[in-house]
Amino acid sequence: MTLEALASADWRAMALLTIIAVAIVWGFVFFLRHNRQDLDSLRETLKSDREDDGE
Repeated sequence: MTLEALASADWRAMALLTIIAVAIVWGFVFFLRHNRQDLDSLRETLKSDREDDGE
């Protein structure tokens, strides 16, 4: 392999790793946001149930 071919392969590998890393971070953020919405919904449900039981 020539030096140019190796340099080109390194850039492609770095680009692929960058895309994979960004996708993992995006997925993690999406997961945390969705779980936060579920937690807020659960808290509202529990609060509503407690208020109903108190009446």
